[in-house]
Amino acid sequence: MQTYREKINSLRSEKEQLEIILSTLSNPYTRYLKKAEANCNTIAEALPNHSVLIEFFRIRMFNLEAYAKKKWNRSRYFAFILPAGNPDGVQLVDLGDIEKIDDCIVSFKKSLTHPRIPNPEKAQMLAFQLYSHAFAPLEKGLGKTRKIFLCPDGNLNLIPFEVFRQPNAHFLVEKFIFNYLTSGRDMLGFGGESLHSSKPVVMGNPDFDLGLEDRHEILAKIDLQGEQDFSTRYSRDLRGLRFKPLPGTEKEVQLISDILGEDNIELFTGKQALEEVLVKTESPKFLHLATHGFFLADQDMRWVMRNHSDRGITVHHPKPTQFIEIENPLLRSGVALAGANRFLEYGGRAGGIVTAEEILGLKLHGTDMVVLSACETGLGAVKIGEGVFGLRRAFTQAGVKSLIMSMWPVPDQETSELMAEFYRNIISGKMNRAQALRQAILRQIQIVRDRYGDTNPLYWGGFVFLGEP
Repeated sequence: MQTYREKINSLRSEKEQLEIILSTLSNPYTRYLKKAEANCNTIAEALPNHSVLIEFFRIRMFNLEAYAKKKWNRSRYFAFILPAGNPDGVQLVDLGDIEKIDDCIVSFKKSLTHPRIPNPEKAQMLAFQLYSHAFAPLEKGLGKTRKIFLCPDGNLNLIPFEVFRQPNAHFLVEKFIFNYLTSGRDMLGFGGESLHSSKPVVMGNPDFDLGLEDRHEILAKIDLQGEQDFSTRYSRDLRGLRFKPLPGTEKEVQLISDILGEDNIELFTGKQALEEVLVKTESPKFLHLATHGFFLADQDMRWVMRNHSDRGITVHHPKPTQFIEIENPLLRSGVALAGANRFLEYGGRAGGIVTAEEILGLKLHGTDMVVLSACETGLGAVKIGEGVFGLRRAFTQAGVKSLIMSMWPVPDQETSELMAEFYRNIISGKMNRAQALRQAILRQIQIVRDRYGDTNPLYWGGFVFLGEP
């Protein structure tokens, strides 16, 4: 037994020495070590002054007093509230049965985005119900705090809290600034050195019908001929997709170029908005993708049976209500770039469909931000207690510090306006990235009110900020 203990101690000491060496060589590993030490004390200390962390979780309740076959009750949502600098002030709030919240989430999103009968009045009523069920019980524990770091669980991952509506008819975005995290321990990885090695990369308005011959010609012009030999794995259900042109994204990326300065970014549009460009890019300061996004849910194909959104998709599926969970969710979400339609039509080695699985292999460590100016880029397969498996998980695992993503099909014009205002806020130097998005949203609410006579969240509420502000 003594020999065994000595061997364990020797291995533990060797492990600690290797960790010290690795931490000096790898910033990502250093951040991993910090996160491994997460507890109430370390996270409360890492939270900025006058902020709170709200971390949701859902569990299935066990009734010790019930008969054997009835011991398991339905699941419930709970939330921990942790104030900055006060680990002893942590609170636990029971939000009740998950069904009342999850049903509201599904109904709210359908009322916004249904292809035949959008119902903004019903959406406003449901937005109030979401506030009542999922946020109002927490407000007492927030005090005067207006800065919230939010870690949703379950289907709460699929809805922006910004669009919840208070009794006074104000949306939560008008009162709070939300910063989403995959886990509270992410706070401990903030503040690391930026390692970006190239200019910001902006891509938009891809030529989805780009042919193979033109593709080779463009690659030769930009010195990328032969850089990538595509043998992409993708979901068979993608064969039903066809991506429509997005002329509005051309305006969007040109506005961004004007705001930031064309000499300060690398801009790729039309035939040059290629998968090869994305794959070759290494640690840009930020990456902006203005294109079609897609998410195909195993469990309910009806969600992709629509064609009403400017940056949405059209899918034809023989069994739209089929219920299956058999495929890697990282193959069922992604973005479309130049040549995507040709790839889906003919297959072969031409690229254009970039799945979340491929994104895991991109060289993005040290990239400050990725902006996914496309539809449903924040969706994915929800794993209870583990977050969402899709584009958001892929980009964060690839090393990106922060991510702006969408929760539903977003309209072209309003998205372009919102993104232009976001970058104006960034270069002002007066606010961080999360604040810049919130201010852009507040301005867009007013634009939508003046344009349409109401404040339908469809036009301004789809985007959220995740990661380091």
